[in-house]
Amino acid sequence: MKITVIGVGKIKQNYLLQAMQDYIKQMPYPFEMIEVQDEKHKEGMVIEEKRILEKVKDQDYCIGLAIKGDALSSEAFAQKFDHIMTYQQKDITFIIGGSYGFTKAVEDRCQYLLSFSKMTFPHQLMRVILVEQIYRAFQILKGHPYHK
Repeated sequence: MKITVIGVGKIKQNYLLQAMQDYIKQMPYPFEMIEVQDEKHKEGMVIEEKRILEKVKDQDYCIGLAIKGDALSSEAFAQKFDHIMTYQQKDITFIIGGSYGFTKAVEDRCQYLLSFSKMTFPHQLMRVILVEQIYRAFQILKGHPYHK
């Protein structure tokens, strides 16, 4: 199994990159972070859509981060993750849209929509939060005390 995070835009802050790398190096499965170029205007979402979807493999289980998605506790997220790994047995790809979100076509490609909050976060920071929660999910599933 492989975990991929596709994010629109580039992370420029070294402290965010360092935080992500600290979690990524501890992942038990191959992990890939893919950045796709963002567009400055809402109309550019169609261009971002193409860039996102060309990075997703047909067999991937896609989870889109969206405000209208399901809000889960860390434990429920870990169980969802475990269920996908056990029963879907597919690579998991997370998609984080740009400042305007993502298109209906990207949403339709996702098998699941996940919300971290009703609040809006900078997409660069959201990547760090997501990577930490993926790491936390693995720790929960192993019964490791990190979660406490």
